[in-house]
Amino acid sequence: MTTSPTGRPAFDLIRGHVLASTFAALDMTGSLTRLADEGLTAAEAGANRFLSEGLFRYLSQRGVLRAEGDRYHLTELGRSLYEDRGYLVWLAGGYSEPLRRFGDMLTGTAAYRREVLRDGKWVAVGSALLGKQDVQPEVVKLLSGLEFDRVADIGCGNAHFLITLHDQLGCRGLGVDISPEAVAEARREVEAAGKSGVIDVVEADGSDIASIQGLEDVQLAITFFFLHEVYEKGFDALVAYLRALTERLPAGAHVLTAEVTAAPSSTATDDVFGPEFALVHAVMGQHLLDADGWSRAFTEAGLTVKALVRPAMPDGLLVLAQKAV
Repeated sequence: MTTSPTGRPAFDLIRGHVLASTFAALDMTGSLTRLADEGLTAAEAGANRFLSEGLFRYLSQRGVLRAEGDRYHLTELGRSLYEDRGYLVWLAGGYSEPLRRFGDMLTGTAAYRREVLRDGKWVAVGSALLGKQDVQPEVVKLLSGLEFDRVADIGCGNAHFLITLHDQLGCRGLGVDISPEAVAEARREVEAAGKSGVIDVVEADGSDIASIQGLEDVQLAITFFFLHEVYEKGFDALVAYLRALTERLPAGAHVLTAEVTAAPSSTATDDVFGPEFALVHAVMGQHLLDADGWSRAFTEAGLTVKALVRPAMPDGLLVLAQKAV
């Protein structure tokens, strides 16, 4: 943090933490889109009128909302936060508990997966929101020249991208996720979109290729923000996973991944998002690769890297690779 609006950086951090948590909460309770579209009264934001009035007063004091009579609307700052709300939901909804218990994990009195877990549902929802804005446009460009009628999304989250692909290209989809919360959310979204007959979502460990049925019938396999979990076991394990995936796919099939690349090894970095992404994944014992590392992993697995693209997502990377025809 190079500058401080208040002159006391600790209070800037307090402001950011409370703003991120409360703004994300509005989205997680279903109020934020209505607030963005038509405005809301405090009474419409929740059953606890005292708390909702306090929240709207606070967000107005911080320049996020403006009042017109008893109805509140987003300001320009609020609109900017709304566009990036996926990152806030991903962090505040998905990782609030691991960050709260950070000290316990640091000292070894608690361990991730044993006493501490992230919230898979909100990681999935937040990832879908931020992906739709900052990743999906470049993905659509990459896929526009490919031919495929069935796609598998490994680590599918809430299945929004599979829904989008069917809307735009008419392809059938298979979604795989290890999180029961994410799978339940995905199935609700698929049913709500009227696509239960064309998109299947299964709860399975995407890192176990042998357990995923139907890969021989897909022409495109997608792994968005998933392969770093495989890399947790080491570079050789990542290559072995990609090789196993490649062997299951038909000739000429494509693999598309999206990841956040590692921040520079120097302690001084201007990266917008990479260091924070790296730290919350260090909680889970996971490491990140740089662009050269991802390219090398796909190549060593026997795939031909067709494109490396930087999407709008800060520090993000898209890798498109193909199995030999």
